[in-house]
Amino acid sequence: MSISFMPKEVKFFDYLNLQAENIVKAAACFKETVKKGSFDEETVKKIKNFEHEGDTLSHEIVDMLNRTFITPIDREDIYALANTLDDILDMINSMANRIKLYKLDTNDEHMNLFADTIDQSTQALANAVKHMHDTKRARRVLDHCIEVNRLENMGDQIREKAISRLFETEKDPIMVIKWKEIYEVAEGTLDTCEHVAKVIEAILVKHG
Repeated sequence: MSISFMPKEVKFFDYLNLQAENIVKAAACFKETVKKGSFDEETVKKIKNFEHEGDTLSHEIVDMLNRTFITPIDREDIYALANTLDDILDMINSMANRIKLYKLDTNDEHMNLFADTIDQSTQALANAVKHMHDTKRARRVLDHCIEVNRLENMGDQIREKAISRLFETEKDPIMVIKWKEIYEVAEGTLDTCEHVAKVIEAILVKHG
């Protein structure tokens, strides 16, 4: 049975879906650019536009919460989900900006692994958000959340291997500092994805 206590004109889940889909687009753009090897002004601006769109959607959700008496799930859960989804975009945007600022060549094995893992994680989250309104699909939603957790664990491993190799092979201490920061932000992005998954899991528990 779908959760349907909400007035039809206020569609919170639709807006959350738009948020999640926007994140998938940003992650795909980031992944594609990493594979190309460099971030130019146009690409950074494109990712920034995704981040602006995410901010707009998040603000619209908060505005609707302030104007709506009855919500499909607890309003604090909608608020938490909207904001944590927006945090993922902030992290992706931050990575793109720093890579361009540091003039880094992203033709790097570990950076490509990170970009691919982040892309997979955002897709799993989008699938979870897409079906979370339907209690009949709670098991499927949980499976997507478990996948996000698996990918976060993979991110930990990528970070450890990346930093270990960095210290072994990079002689320039400035480059070590730059790449270590990027690797940690990338791993932090996967941590943020996992945090969103935990918010979704908590919502499932309440409505299970």
